[in-house]
Amino acid sequence: MSPSRPLHSAAGEAPADAPPGPAVDGLAALREATRAQHARLDSSLPLARDGATLRDYVAHARALAAWLQALAPVIARIDDGTHVWRLDDPERLQALRSDLQAAASGGLPAASDAAREAAAGVLARFPARNAAVAWGMAYVVEGSQLGGQWLHRRLAPVLAPHPLRYLQGSGTETSARWKHFLARLADALRSPEDIAAACAGAQAAFDALQRQYDAQETTPA
Repeated sequence: MSPSRPLHSAAGEAPADAPPGPAVDGLAALREATRAQHARLDSSLPLARDGATLRDYVAHARALAAWLQALAPVIARIDDGTHVWRLDDPERLQALRSDLQAAASGGLPAASDAAREAAAGVLARFPARNAAVAWGMAYVVEGSQLGGQWLHRRLAPVLAPHPLRYLQGSGTETSARWKHFLARLADALRSPEDIAAACAGAQAAFDALQRQYDAQETTPA
């Protein structure tokens, strides 16, 4: 991939002001556990290559929509309604729906069966730590937002007038949201067992997303 900044950079790097203590250990473990998957995803995305087209963005949006819908029921379990930002954020799917409509590409695809199966499998492996698994999945979803903003800055002039709403993330609040997420992650992952379950959840989320992109690469236009 020609760009030097990875697509899911927020999921792969700990900010300098990351919370101290268990969150740093958990974040480091999540980063290390998904390093190879992260690198493979970055290197294989057509949207991140030079010469990306609106067709590439449509494929990207459809893969993300199918993936997000499959993970949403798992991530929704750890939302308690007391925070300003929802982890299972309906605005993300709305942005993808709008983007597909703006490209005259119909509505949202169905939730990915493969991603659902991957989520069910990892939850079954950690029956007493389903919340930690969900935090690992949320880490991948949340981390992708900063990478999306980088893509937006790069592609907006090229793909104009398409708005690329999804890639804008939470706008100017995206960085603040990520820091808020890290603080919540710190509270959620307080033991080696929780961190291990979260790493498995993150790996399952990355694998499910990679499968979505791989399936598109092999589907005839």
